[in-house]
Amino acid sequence: MASLYISSKTYADFREQISETWELEAEYNLLDIEYIGGRWTGVFADNDVDQVNAYSEAADFANLQSEIRERWEEGYDIIDIEYIDDKWIALFDNSSTLGGSAYDLSEDLDELAEGTQELWGKGYELVNIEYADGNWVSIFNNSLGNSAYSTRDSLTGLQEAIEIRWEEGFDLVGVEYAEETWVGVFKEDFYHSSGYSISTNRKEFNQELAEFTEAGYDLVDFERIDDQWIGVYEKPNSLLSETYESLEGVDFFSALI
Repeated sequence: MASLYISSKTYADFREQISETWELEAEYNLLDIEYIGGRWTGVFADNDVDQVNAYSEAADFANLQSEIRERWEEGYDIIDIEYIDDKWIALFDNSSTLGGSAYDLSEDLDELAEGTQELWGKGYELVNIEYADGNWVSIFNNSLGNSAYSTRDSLTGLQEAIEIRWEEGFDLVGVEYAEETWVGVFKEDFYHSSGYSISTNRKEFNQELAEFTEAGYDLVDFERIDDQWIGVYEKPNSLLSETYESLEGVDFFSALI
């Protein structure tokens, strides 16, 4: 297992870096895009299963919806939506075992809760929550297992929520901070195959990343709020381990921020 992140000051250079990373001999999938400290940042994990990764961009959300529909017709599922530097960006892959994804755009957390309940009722599971252009965007897919999310007004409160969810059989898979609210996204996993780190500077974060990578984890989400660096990590649990192919001799990560 291996993970890496890339970073660039300009979007043009960032797009070039994405293409170069996809072309590496050890195949990587783009999981998350963030704009941190004036730099475009992308989080990748090595491609352990036969996945195809893609992204689309648009100047407004209406056009992004058209791009999403086109990707759906091509067999892709949506995994992330971001709004950065006046651009709407959506990430996709075809890794869902059941196929099918959905998203919801909400003006506030109350509306997000209503939309989440509605999509849960339709059989979708929550996989990601992002704050974009004054809206909360939630991403869903037809994955196995239940999902959940928790909101807290402090990072300490979020850590307490993570412990509670852990005891309930859920792992942390994503973190978002906006409007003075911390949001954690969780998936059901009684094998507990994820972890997270909280660092106070880049050097400390890179050390945590190296340790998790060596232990077989992939960096799947990344958030920086002031002097807090949060990394969310995941690796295959024993129930699904037979579906993954290990990459011999790969221990590579990039810290370019």
